[in-house]
Amino acid sequence: MTTGAFSRRTWAVLVFGLAAAVIVQMLVASGVGGESTAVAISDIGGILVIGMAAVVTIRTALAFGTGEPLRAQWLAIGVGIAVYVLGDIVWAYTEVVRGLDPPFPGLPDIFYVAMYVFLGWGIISAALAYKGLVRMKVPLISSAVITIASAAAIYVVLVKDIILDPSVAFLEKALTVFYPAGDTLLLLAPAVFIVLVVSQLGRGALGVPWRFVVAGVAVLAVADAVYQWLEWQGAYSTGHIIDLGWMIGYVLLAVGASVMRDLILPAPRG
Repeated sequence: MTTGAFSRRTWAVLVFGLAAAVIVQMLVASGVGGESTAVAISDIGGILVIGMAAVVTIRTALAFGTGEPLRAQWLAIGVGIAVYVLGDIVWAYTEVVRGLDPPFPGLPDIFYVAMYVFLGWGIISAALAYKGLVRMKVPLISSAVITIASAAAIYVVLVKDIILDPSVAFLEKALTVFYPAGDTLLLLAPAVFIVLVVSQLGRGALGVPWRFVVAGVAVLAVADAVYQWLEWQGAYSTGHIIDLGWMIGYVLLAVGASVMRDLILPAPRG
């Protein structure tokens, strides 16, 4: 069943996902139950919200027929989100169960880095699927300009000082560069490219799911870069408002998946 342009399922993912993320952050901010409880709420709440996004995206992928490119593309994106959740589970185990501060770099980063393999492959393969259908020059140039500008802004505002700090270890510097670079080059650039390409096809409806992906990836890029800066300043702790960025970013990716399903496999109107 549909409500307006989106199905009720899509509206539920959008509204419930965003509401759940905000509620988690509000509970943390309230300090209910003390610091240890707030940390547990933040960690477990994030796992549940982002885990929901992974389930929605994977289920959406499996709704497409076997062998269809959309199935493989969105399944890779969903698995990428699920891998990120595994990193959060390791983080929560360290912090909530063992009562230790998760190190940076640390074991969770293995999963966070692996996420880019799946998410990047899904988005890049989707971009390549439109090769030859329309004129590619303008979308390619435009997406490159947007990506370079975004990467430069993140570098100048948030990353540069960390890179130049001699007290920061090499691996920490490498991850500090990798996360925002991965967000912009592997995720944001191909997603923007897709939006610009599919907007030339028909009425441009196929661009709507990818606009949600672009928005989600942009939020993730900002969250990652701000986290690196806060960690460098010693100002980050679990439950910081920046945690909301990761939850919202992945919820928007799940909404994009659900919108794609609405377009390709619309529910019968009764």
